[in-house]
Amino acid sequence: MSSLLRQAQACLLVLLMIWAATCTASDVPRYRVVSLVAKKPDCQGELCPSITYKKLSFEGHERFNAFLDRSLLSLALVDLSQANTNGNTNFADLAKQFWKTAEDRYEIVLGAEVRRATPSVIVIELQSYLYSGGAHGMSTMQYVNWVPKMDRVLTLNDMVLRGRMKAFEVALKKQYVKWLETNEFAQTDKVEYSKMWPFQFSDNAALMQDGIAVTFGHYVLGPYALGMPTIVVPYSELKGIINSGLLAKIQP
Repeated sequence: MSSLLRQAQACLLVLLMIWAATCTASDVPRYRVVSLVAKKPDCQGELCPSITYKKLSFEGHERFNAFLDRSLLSLALVDLSQANTNGNTNFADLAKQFWKTAEDRYEIVLGAEVRRATPSVIVIELQSYLYSGGAHGMSTMQYVNWVPKMDRVLTLNDMVLRGRMKAFEVALKKQYVKWLETNEFAQTDKVEYSKMWPFQFSDNAALMQDGIAVTFGHYVLGPYALGMPTIVVPYSELKGIINSGLLAKIQP
């Protein structure tokens, strides 16, 4: 047995496989949730560093499942400032990197959640949380827009017509201005707040039912306490900007 395999077995403390009965139509791919929990080898007690990993596995879509796994694990490697050079990211590699420097209470929490499921498009939210000391941990989030029948992942570049990305940014900023009115942190002095936290563009976009949702990371549009805000640009505001032909194909 290889040392890498032994390490992987030592890392996997709990393996839970729960079939998710979330499909609302027979042509929506079924999936299961796989949860892994690991503690640092040779560590005893409740303060031991840990990794919690919840991934999704879609029936009959192994290529996409592998893509999801790589994407989710890569979020944690980015948080650890570890570049993946071999293209073969796996749980054992992540654990090996983390255990090198992990101290008491350090933890990684990785998760995947289906945010929208229709026969034509499935929106998945990948989440990563890393605590490595200090007052709080850091979270990151990434959307995956998957078209099962085409076995294709759509990015914002696919959603927006060629040459119209700047117009999309204008539409997004318009919604940002409205969002600013509801942002409690900006109410004291909106001008000063906008200087300290100016609008920044994000391409972390999801094809939701009523519009394109764009989520921003911590410290992008405001202080840590603001979290990771999401701004939705309604489809009604995107005429001549969004790829309507593509949108028609993936609407229920």
